[in-house]
Amino acid sequence: MSSLPLSFYDLEEQLDPRYLGRGEDYYYRDYVETCHINPDGRVVSGLVRGSGARHYKVHVVLRPTADGPDIEGHCSCPVGDNCKHVAALLVAALDQQDDDAAASPALPGGPDHALNDWLRGLHESLKTPPARDSHPPDVPHRLLYVLRLRDYATSSVLEVAFQTARALKAGGYGKASGYNPAALLNHDPPRYLLDADIAILQKLNVRRLLHHTPLNQLSGADSGALLAAMLATGRCHWEDKDTPPLMLGETRRGEARWQADETGRLRLALFSEPVADRILPTSPPWYIDIARQECGPLDLALPEALVPALLQSPAVMPEQVAELTAKLEGLPLPPPPQQTIRELEPVTPRPVLTLFKQAVTLRSFYQLRQEQLEIPAARLEMDYAGRRVAVADSGDVLSWRENNTVCRRPRDRQSEHNALTRLEKLGLAPLAGELPPGSGAPPNAFVWDLPAGEEADAWIRLMLEYVPALRQEGWQVEVSEDFPFRIAEVQDWTLELDEGPQQDWFDLDLGIQVDGERVSLLPILMNLLRQFRGKLDSQALRRLPEGHRFLVPLEDGRLLPLPGERVAQLLGVLVDLFDPDALSAGGRLSLPALRAAELAELEDNPALKLRWLGGERVKELARRLRDFQGIQPVAAPKHFTATLRPYQQAGLDWLQFLREYGLNGILADDMGLGKTVQALAHIMVEKNAGRLDRPCLVVAPTSLMVNWSQEAARFAPTLKTLVLHGPDRARHFDAINDHELVLTTYPLLGRDEQALAAQPYHLLILDEAQHIKNPKAKAARVAQSLDARHRLCLTGTPLENHLGELWSLFHFLMPGLLGDERQFRRLFRTPIEKQGHGERAARLAKRVAPFLLRRTKEDVASELPPKTEIVRSVPLAGGQRDLYESIRLTLHEKVRRAIAAKGLARSHIIVLDALLKLRQACCDPRLVKVAAAQKVKQSAKLELLLELLPELLEEGRRVLLFSQFTSMLSLIEAELKQRGIGYVKLTGQTRDRKTPIRRFQDGEVPLFLISLKAGGTGLNLTAADTVIHYDPWWNPAVEAQASDRAHRIGQDKPVFVYKLITEGTVEERIQALQAQKRHLAEGLFEGAGKKNALPAPEDLEALFEPL
Repeated sequence: MSSLPLSFYDLEEQLDPRYLGRGEDYYYRDYVETCHINPDGRVVSGLVRGSGARHYKVHVVLRPTADGPDIEGHCSCPVGDNCKHVAALLVAALDQQDDDAAASPALPGGPDHALNDWLRGLHESLKTPPARDSHPPDVPHRLLYVLRLRDYATSSVLEVAFQTARALKAGGYGKASGYNPAALLNHDPPRYLLDADIAILQKLNVRRLLHHTPLNQLSGADSGALLAAMLATGRCHWEDKDTPPLMLGETRRGEARWQADETGRLRLALFSEPVADRILPTSPPWYIDIARQECGPLDLALPEALVPALLQSPAVMPEQVAELTAKLEGLPLPPPPQQTIRELEPVTPRPVLTLFKQAVTLRSFYQLRQEQLEIPAARLEMDYAGRRVAVADSGDVLSWRENNTVCRRPRDRQSEHNALTRLEKLGLAPLAGELPPGSGAPPNAFVWDLPAGEEADAWIRLMLEYVPALRQEGWQVEVSEDFPFRIAEVQDWTLELDEGPQQDWFDLDLGIQVDGERVSLLPILMNLLRQFRGKLDSQALRRLPEGHRFLVPLEDGRLLPLPGERVAQLLGVLVDLFDPDALSAGGRLSLPALRAAELAELEDNPALKLRWLGGERVKELARRLRDFQGIQPVAAPKHFTATLRPYQQAGLDWLQFLREYGLNGILADDMGLGKTVQALAHIMVEKNAGRLDRPCLVVAPTSLMVNWSQEAARFAPTLKTLVLHGPDRARHFDAINDHELVLTTYPLLGRDEQALAAQPYHLLILDEAQHIKNPKAKAARVAQSLDARHRLCLTGTPLENHLGELWSLFHFLMPGLLGDERQFRRLFRTPIEKQGHGERAARLAKRVAPFLLRRTKEDVASELPPKTEIVRSVPLAGGQRDLYESIRLTLHEKVRRAIAAKGLARSHIIVLDALLKLRQACCDPRLVKVAAAQKVKQSAKLELLLELLPELLEEGRRVLLFSQFTSMLSLIEAELKQRGIGYVKLTGQTRDRKTPIRRFQDGEVPLFLISLKAGGTGLNLTAADTVIHYDPWWNPAVEAQASDRAHRIGQDKPVFVYKLITEGTVEERIQALQAQKRHLAEGLFEGAGKKNALPAPEDLEALFEPL
């Protein structure tokens, strides 16, 4: 005989109660076809029939552990592991082992004699209930008997739960656990079982072995005697162990009466005198009086053999009463009462599906543990003109009582069958077939026949897809308040704005109307994002299947289906929601007023259908931006001497548009397209309109101070301009408010912070605004703190290295537009730079687009002249300035003496040498071959070049860099190598001229260094679109020839020519001389000895003027 290392307790502990209950039911319905236990008892295999005609192969391995066997059950059914078929096979194995034990030769006299003798002994012992015995003092636990009456459609069953609990000193019991009566078959009884308990449990086991009577049911022969024995222990309770123990009551008189139900059907029922709460279906019947905590036998004054039949009496239909009355003659029973019958016409029934929560009890066959559950279920009924009947009810007639009349209407069984089939096609199955007997499942309730864990999705699918379809088919669907998958329907979506006290900010909330009540949607969306732990973004949302819904629980228990498409569109605009700290304590989103344009996008989206509530000012701004038909042109300002090209006029129009709407922005045109001119035109428009009641402050690099001053004087001569630069600037601080244009530099922002911050400004312009790309730098913080109505950034490179630089510019212009730095990093910078998030990049571009205007040279090529000359001036400073002045004083005196002694014509070489040394000092002190010059490490022009070159190259420019001095090209070459900038070079020492020319023309390198003499003529370099004259040649014709290396036949792009000039030096004065007295410049440098070309003494003196 195989020894199975398994008990029913192990089944209780490891198998799902639902599957275990079904398995026990399958076993007792003989669904287990075969059951084989290996000799070692560790493997059980067999064949189990399913609820249909299919058979499933089951294989169970019992792996030994310190805590008992670990059940590994496998089945060929869809569930697969530890299913109801596994449970059925294991129950059969345990029962087979018990049968083997009962058939053992160790029982003398054979099994039948032994058991019958034992049974007779138990009968005798139970005739007189034993007196209560007591437990030893050191045994605190007790076995408790908890009774419950389980009602079914046509009968009731008295059940008993066996529980063990510690007896408390103060009375009552502690926490209870289940006890398995079958344990007595394999184990010695625990000490807390008294003789009376053992006798009861043995009796129950014998009944189960001989008659297959469930251990937890008190029914059939001797059930009354067993109940009496349980009462005698003093530990028998009604429905709960914490109620007072039941006492044995006196015998009460009982009688049988006919009782009519709501359908008019009659049934014999037992009653007691005095009236009891319930009659227990034991043999003989007992009563229960809950108020008096009594339980006792019932005397029916009827033959004992008749009582069991009475308890099983079927329902009597009204039309059967007459025939039954005749047949009951001679029996000691009352005749059934007569009822009037009213026959009604047939009607077409309407299916009614009710979704509710069904209370069931999941327990094992042995009552080791039971679990009270409420599970979602569907109830199918048919409505016949206001009267409902369950499809599961038998009979072809629907009947009901009205007073003493029984109304009857024929049922349409075909319609009912069709409705039932419709449910089955959806996948619903009768609940009673999914649970074991005694669970309390009504016959007309349905659930999903699915593996555990899949039911919830099925119920949701039913609510979202099937219920609307059923209603379209004419079904009536009702959903009870306790159904856990109720769906909330959204009647309206709203966008709510609260402007609050801060004019530049507003609070936003998205709301939905559900059954007339408002529900805030933003916290719901935020929780949805948290639920997916960062895995849900706009891209993932757009990949969702069409029609996907997110189900969000509401406070009242309902589920809110949010269409995935709507969620994607909302989160696509309100990317702030991806920041877990975006919402305020009140569940709102605070946004700058500048984000109004995005709200217009939400309002215009037809799929969202949002209604606006509140926020009239923000709403108006949003609608103005939405209805924006184009920027209105602005007339050229009076007293502005420049003629704006079309794209520059468009830039002025855009700047005025920003001012009109109270916005700020970045003018990010390519270098050379005239950002300064556009800004000056904008200032002049403001002046002419009378809005310039405060000064405009321009902050620029030191190298651009001269350029701004010159451009303002040239194009806006009526502007009162103040340059705050140099050591004596402090004496002009008090005059800031008396000027219309104030110029200063980034290095001076920190030093002059107090004076600059004391003055409010109409317009604050940051030129080369990339200087504030580090928001923590002093210049950025001071610029941010200045008081200005409007702000403008000028830069050809708003983004050089990373998106944080763009954030810094917009933080200066419009704080909050891109969130704070941490939010921006989380929402945009990290997803775009590290994850390649295209949609987030598009959203960022869309957000900043209204506030950033950028035109490249290619964009406006048709508006540009073939060649544009740009002069960039830079002042000398520090040691370089001192060196220049020292050389100028020395050579000026030398030139004077030479001219005085020999005349200008014969002093020509001395003059040229003096001017050469001054030009070298302007280019770089290291070019001057004197000891003092070698100690000077500053070169203003070289610094200007190294600022200019990277910006040009980043724009994709192809640059020719000319210098007369090959030694200067060598110095530039060293700087380029240090910075990793690719180049080629052509000088008089270059033997292979073809290779550098080819490499540049083929695009291998973007920069060509050329000495003016070696490459000023004869080359065709049409790949270039930019020319830089580091040290301009004084003969304009030679200079023009060099520029024409790029600007010549075959060139299809506009060419920009930059001349780098040191302010106030001989370079600037020769430049002026070329413009004013061209023939004098030619005579000075090219026409020596030509009398008509010699300059006047005053012109020569001007070249040597001090800085």
